[in-house]
Amino acid sequence: MTSPARSQLPVTTPNGEVHIPLPRRVGMVNTFDPPTDATMLLPKSPSQEEEERRRRRAAWQSRIAWIAPALATLSLCLISLTRAGLWADELATWGNTTVSWSELWLQLKGTDATIGPYYVLIRLWTTVFGDSDLSLRLPSTLAMAGAAAVVGLIGNRLGSHKIGLLAGLTFAILPITTRFGQEARPYALATFFAAVATLLLIRMLGGFTLGIALAYAAAVAAVGLMHLVALLMLAAHGLAVLITHRKLLWRWTPSAFAGLLPLIPIVLIGRRQQGTQIGWIPFTDLHGIEAYGLEFFGGALIGGAIMGLGMAAISRERGAVVAICLGLLPVALLMALGSVTHIWQQRYVLYTIVGWAVLVGILLAKRGLVTAIATMAALAVLALPGQVEVRKPAFRYQDTKAVVALIEHDYEQGDGIVYGLTDRGPGVLNRDVIAHYLPPGKRPTDLLVDRPMRTDGWMVSSEHQDVAARLGDTKRIWVLRLGDYQEPLDELDGTKKAVLQERYDVAGSWWTTGYTVALLTRKDPS
Repeated sequence: MTSPARSQLPVTTPNGEVHIPLPRRVGMVNTFDPPTDATMLLPKSPSQEEEERRRRRAAWQSRIAWIAPALATLSLCLISLTRAGLWADELATWGNTTVSWSELWLQLKGTDATIGPYYVLIRLWTTVFGDSDLSLRLPSTLAMAGAAAVVGLIGNRLGSHKIGLLAGLTFAILPITTRFGQEARPYALATFFAAVATLLLIRMLGGFTLGIALAYAAAVAAVGLMHLVALLMLAAHGLAVLITHRKLLWRWTPSAFAGLLPLIPIVLIGRRQQGTQIGWIPFTDLHGIEAYGLEFFGGALIGGAIMGLGMAAISRERGAVVAICLGLLPVALLMALGSVTHIWQQRYVLYTIVGWAVLVGILLAKRGLVTAIATMAALAVLALPGQVEVRKPAFRYQDTKAVVALIEHDYEQGDGIVYGLTDRGPGVLNRDVIAHYLPPGKRPTDLLVDRPMRTDGWMVSSEHQDVAARLGDTKRIWVLRLGDYQEPLDELDGTKKAVLQERYDVAGSWWTTGYTVALLTRKDPS
């Protein structure tokens, strides 16, 4: 007997077993429900696998293009970062970290308001990390590493990781990059923000959006907050927009102007301080122009090579136009202004190295791999003497650590010290050298000071006019002069020279980079 079909249901009745057909379920399909976490993987075609590998490789190359320059710059700037002592301008940075916030505001009303935001930044930084030479210089080191990364991103934005990598590495090996990456001043931070603004400009040229415009305005403001003169960058950006995308000019201009608005108070205050801040700078002459070519990049050979390669990269391409405008126009404008006013300083246009580095990257990216590697190796060799030179204490304008070592070596309890206030250079800052590097127990007594530095809104100290009374019976007196004096008491201000010559003999004289040091001993009263 055959078994009933599965579609029938056996039912027992008085008349026997009856098989009743089951009702059909219309539209119901029995399927296997896999676990909810199961994933069905379909095999990829060879072309899809190749495309995925290409995307991963491109993403990795784009990251390397900015990471490698940043690490290279960071490494080079960290080498011998604290070998040289702080020179006068850096000591001014340090001095503003030692006063109260209320005293700092008073200082900025009188001088250096144009870089006041930098002083505020460093004041906050040292509150957390201390005021050692390492701590004071580290923000500049990090800023230069960041600038190198942005140069790499600019190359990526121009369409090639090769441009980014080669431009970023060019920026990293320049001695001037290391020089200002090891200085507690605002120029490295201004360079970083100028690089960011240039990257945003290139993005704006590729497609304007409100977000990019606002970010660009913020970057412009940051450049001006670090150093007002660096805003000559806008002339370069404006010319690049005019050449490459003239219709964008009416959108770029409001973006740039928006970045300038927060700077108006600083500009107004800075105009009143112009004479004291930059009045000492000589007018631009042929010697200054020649010095730019020989010294700006860190040496004549590396500078000539960078400028030669950069000039060879000039074209109508968007990136090349932006880069050459940034590399040349601010320098030309500042030199022209420097011929009629006291403003030309090479470090004020430090950020222009971004343009030159991008130009080198553009040129080498178009060459073969062997040519690019060989050229970069040659540039590194040409940069090596400059890299060695910028780390020497004598390269700074003053070798402050040598001065301190001289005094500390021969110091005796009860020694006094006299400073020259009208010396060749910022002699008013001489007191900072001793205050920063010598602990109170090993510090000669400041015999003439009445009002300490940075007090009641006065950056400079005031001295007692009765020199003879203040010297008293002090047996040994150190004399610290800024500049090179064959006779350590020559041109010493006020009555100091006459009184010291009358009462003391010069027991010893020393000359270091930027300083003259002398030890005087009291004459025998008989």
